[in-house]
Amino acid sequence: MPTSRLIALIAGNFFVATSFMAVGGLLNEIAAALDISVERAGLLIAAFGVSAAICAPVLATLGSHIDRRKLLTASMAVCAIANIGSAFSQTYDQLLWARILAAVTSAVYTPQVAATVSMLVPENERAPTLGKLMVGWAIGSVVGNPLSVMIGSTFGWRMSFVFMGGASALIAAFVWGSIPAGVRTPPLNLERWYQVFKSPALRWLTAATALTNVGGSVMFSFLAPIAKAVLDVSGAMLAALFFVSGVGGLIGNVLSVRMVRKVGAANVAYKCNVAAAAMMLVWPLAAGWLGAVFVVQFLWSLGGAGFPAVQQARLVAVAPLLAGATIALNSSVTYLGGSAGATIGATVWTLLPPRFIPWVGLLFIVAALVCSVRGEKAARELPPG
Repeated sequence: MPTSRLIALIAGNFFVATSFMAVGGLLNEIAAALDISVERAGLLIAAFGVSAAICAPVLATLGSHIDRRKLLTASMAVCAIANIGSAFSQTYDQLLWARILAAVTSAVYTPQVAATVSMLVPENERAPTLGKLMVGWAIGSVVGNPLSVMIGSTFGWRMSFVFMGGASALIAAFVWGSIPAGVRTPPLNLERWYQVFKSPALRWLTAATALTNVGGSVMFSFLAPIAKAVLDVSGAMLAALFFVSGVGGLIGNVLSVRMVRKVGAANVAYKCNVAAAAMMLVWPLAAGWLGAVFVVQFLWSLGGAGFPAVQQARLVAVAPLLAGATIALNSSVTYLGGSAGATIGATVWTLLPPRFIPWVGLLFIVAALVCSVRGEKAARELPPG
């Protein structure tokens, strides 16, 4: 695949990721501006996740006949409209609906750009290429999320959404120029969805995705208020924490792409879950020292960042002809898991001291690792071809 085309598609993932994660870094500002509690502001993340979870498989099916250039460009245009709408929201309800509209972008772009790319590259290049595609999400953590926090802290949270809306409109034009006309994925119907759900390997791997995102979201969705409560961190220092976390994510994603060629996607997925679990175990113990929190957050992202990309590769490897469905479902449970994690985090916030919230997420990461191992075992038992 030409480098210029891949860069444009990676940029789309960057702004979809930035749009998705922006609220987490701006929870304190949004709660103060709209005169609502942090817990209620956190439910904006849950609403986004539930909406994306519902829309991903539905829109994958309804949009399976649409030219990929038109579909992916339209999704980025919707991202622009949704973020501008978020910026001009005057009430909680208005912001909630704008975030639900933004969820449509995530439901369409990330899974369908992966399904499209899987058709445009040779089989032996799918795993590393899909890994590179997801680097956009990691860069979104490194640059986009901290930048949105910095803009929000300096100019107000609304300007963060203005920035994302304008940039997404520009990226829509680049995506249009990067996708060849006439590219279509195999049509999805009830028979193909039945094939997905009857496969033990696909069920276990999808469950691993869901549980990984529940565990991560329990903690990461509330990282800003947790850092504020435990260490009185806000503003530029909070942006720096997100930046350091993002740098770890970017490095971890790039290393995971390289490791796939050497040890295989399954072993990289195991590594990601084990690393995330270890850092969640350590986080509350390190929470009394700001420097230690920065180190642990970096290592957490470094170890766990490659999971989404390698998980997509594992699903495509199990059933290449079902990639449009499996990646959409994987995206759906990603957002559903994030939504569930944010909801659990909001509940735990009222029950436990903030520093111990990572231990709740740890339970789900361990369960995800079990599902990941079971899924790989089921995949090996499949007949050749």
